[in-house]
Amino acid sequence: MGKLLDRFSNYIGQLTHAEKHVLYYIDGHVEQAKQLSLTAMAEKNNVSTTTIIRMCHKLGLEGFSELKYILKTIDDQAIPVGENTIERYKADMNQTLDSLERKHVEEISQLIFEANRVLIVAVGLSKMIGEYFSKLLIQVNKPSSYVYESHIIDLLPNMVQPKDMVIFISSSGETKTIVQAAEKLRFKNIETIAITNSADSTLAKLVRKHISAYVQRVQFAGYDLSARSTLVVLIDILFEFFIKNYKA
Repeated sequence: MGKLLDRFSNYIGQLTHAEKHVLYYIDGHVEQAKQLSLTAMAEKNNVSTTTIIRMCHKLGLEGFSELKYILKTIDDQAIPVGENTIERYKADMNQTLDSLERKHVEEISQLIFEANRVLIVAVGLSKMIGEYFSKLLIQVNKPSSYVYESHIIDLLPNMVQPKDMVIFISSSGETKTIVQAAEKLRFKNIETIAITNSADSTLAKLVRKHISAYVQRVQFAGYDLSARSTLVVLIDILFEFFIKNYKA
């Protein structure tokens, strides 16, 4: 079993025959796979691009771009063995909290309060975080839903209504599916918010407002170990500001 199959062994049982075929091909041809685009990968394996994207999501990834990143770094060890992991997390969290401006958080929470409906868009590992945020809002009767399927995200510009708000959640802020959706919504008259781990990301530049954590991008033996817990902290803070408005 190669490094890729070893990493995703817990997910293989969830894949269809076609999706397994693609994963096995990549595992056996890592160097070639590093150079292939999504379309070229699909043609090489006689499958659709949708099959590959669906495979990536089932593997817990945000999309094909994250898979390519893993392939490029699978043999790297970017984290020194002796690094103090706890200190790194502490530094990330402290810098994130120090960077937050109360006025900015209040403005975003007020926009959530004023929206008729909140659509939360997240894929891959961020999908669970999107569901978490949506359920926080639902429990206080704020109309909300989370969107994570690629074909629904593509239809998002046709789904939104006046006074809706769309919140994008992406650790990197570079997930292709989400960035494309944000581009389509850019000129619609609705509020768009991004929650990311990168204030300089493409996504953050496409939305009307964003709130971001400061996280060191780290990986080890091909695994992306960049913290995502900061996204949950940002959501918890936003929700507390929102609920104080809601119950005022």
